[in-house]
Amino acid sequence: MAIKFKRINDLRVDNDLLQREVAEIIGANKNTYPHWESGLYEIPLEAMDKLATYYKVSIDYITGLSDDKGNTMRRYDKEILPKRLKKIRIQNKLSQEKMGYTLGNMSQIKLSRYENGITTIPFSTLYLFAKTFNISIDYLMGRNDTQEIKTTIKK
Repeated sequence: MAIKFKRINDLRVDNDLLQREVAEIIGANKNTYPHWESGLYEIPLEAMDKLATYYKVSIDYITGLSDDKGNTMRRYDKEILPKRLKKIRIQNKLSQEKMGYTLGNMSQIKLSRYENGITTIPFSTLYLFAKTFNISIDYLMGRNDTQEIKTTIKK
């Protein structure tokens, strides 16, 4: 289940870049990148991390979870993500089975594989996880240490 994140396109256009140029910048296939931007294909965690780093914005901003651009200089950490998924589940006092149900009938085995780093969680599932529990994707991916999604203070 891929998701279209409008800001991926907006950031590219705002920076006067072509899709093939962004693909080259982040090391992606020039034929695959447009499908990420349109939401036709699932965008890999590493590619989303590279986009956020290049544009100097948070992943929460790119996905629309936050209107605060809140850049972080840290990169995605494959070791931290599984630990933080488990930490959030435990903080919410949920079994793997109940957490899986909350995330759309995901099997306990699949969630266990994500929490133990055996399988990488797809970005769309990570987004659903973050949105469901109001947790920063940047936090989950180890890009920062703040669980809360940053909001822009309006005056």
